[in-house]
Amino acid sequence: MAIRLWVVTLALAALLIVDRGHLPICEHMAESPDCSQMSNVVCGTDGVTYNSECQLCLARIKTKQDIQIVKDGKC
Repeated sequence: MAIRLWVVTLALAALLIVDRGHLPICEHMAESPDCSQMSNVVCGTDGVTYNSECQLCLARIKTKQDIQIVKDGKC
């Protein structure tokens, strides 16, 4: 019983540690937003480094793919 509890605890801890990415906030985006003033580099789940969350949102809209943010910074 103790071993089972230990395995379950480790599995839950692993789920909390793994970052599955998060959705960018794109609701405020207009048809053609100006992302040139924004520079907060993010890594997308598609393996692409975007200059900003705004650029990632544009890629989501253009490609109609569910691209999420894996982490801040380069991939």
